[in-house]
Amino acid sequence: MPDDASEARPRDESPWRHGPFRLSLVATALALTGFSLLLPVVPLWAVRQGAGTFAAGAATGVFMASTVVTQLGTGLLVRRYGYRTAILAGIAFLGVPTPVLIEWSSPEGILTLSLLRGIGFGLLTVCGSALIAELLPPAAVPRGSGIYGLATGLPQLIGLPAGPWLAEHWGFVAVFLLATVLPALALLPAVFLPPARPSTEPERGGGFLPTVRETWRPWLPMLAASTGLGALATFTPILLLAPGSSVALLLMPLATTLSRWAAGRLGTRWTGRLLTPGRALSGLGLAGYALFSEGGPVWLVVMSMIVFGIGFGAVQNDSLVSMFQRTSAGRASISWNVAFDAGQGLGAVAVGAIVSGTSYAVAFGLLAAWSLALLPVAVAPRRAG
Repeated sequence: MPDDASEARPRDESPWRHGPFRLSLVATALALTGFSLLLPVVPLWAVRQGAGTFAAGAATGVFMASTVVTQLGTGLLVRRYGYRTAILAGIAFLGVPTPVLIEWSSPEGILTLSLLRGIGFGLLTVCGSALIAELLPPAAVPRGSGIYGLATGLPQLIGLPAGPWLAEHWGFVAVFLLATVLPALALLPAVFLPPARPSTEPERGGGFLPTVRETWRPWLPMLAASTGLGALATFTPILLLAPGSSVALLLMPLATTLSRWAAGRLGTRWTGRLLTPGRALSGLGLAGYALFSEGGPVWLVVMSMIVFGIGFGAVQNDSLVSMFQRTSAGRASISWNVAFDAGQGLGAVAVGAIVSGTSYAVAFGLLAAWSLALLPVAVAPRRAG
């Protein structure tokens, strides 16, 4: 009986009791609110400057490509300087180039500034998710991942619908300035983070490709799901008129956030078992969007995005916790974030290119087909060790 009691205590330990983890949540939430405001606004800004749909998709694509390249090198940076320094640098890169968008509004300027901001996003996302496992005991990691999902999901819940609305009613300049101030505020809690370094030394021969071999089963569903997010966030403000676009971009991240939090509450017993239903729901949501986004009832478009969000939230949490069980926290974080952000960039660029020659229905239909084709991969991964 003492053994049972001792096992119950760590299983019920709350992540909220850990002060450094709370600081990381605040810093992440503030910085990502600024990012989320601009995710749908920068493509809209590009279109308003006469650049067209391909450039709109390219703005997101360049941002995410820069993010992924940065994420691949973040491990070296944090091993040398620690997570705190890397997060501070990430917040600076994310916020400082933003007001320059006001004056440098050519396609070249938008893409260059998107590249610089992507560096900041790459540093922030890898460090933020790695700190879940670095700052919390193992028993608290699944719930910590769900709570971290709230810290990253609530900014999207606020920023994705608010960005286009503010741009239409207050002007683009107001959005760019607000997206500069919020990362600046994030510097304060970030300064007080402990100067932690990765607790697990990289294995010999360690690197991104070996990590992918260890984590590919949860990695591919995460990649496939995030392609849908990148495409939906980029093109919904362009495709749907207000207030439909604002409602859709409010309810989709709300569904994602609640779904990820609920997946975290289920704990380690369910780790790996939610990938298949999560992938199925997100693929069906994309299929519905393809059917109804051009000429269909707006409420069906919104419902399709909600279904996508529910599935995407489950995939987010389940894939990350699965990776934590298969490799070190730092390497799992890099792998997961590469899947997340490469998928967003891929989805935005692919849909932008396809739409240029066909239609949104064809583009999102192909995206749904690609997503559902990976269902056989979304099986419960075995725990490492």
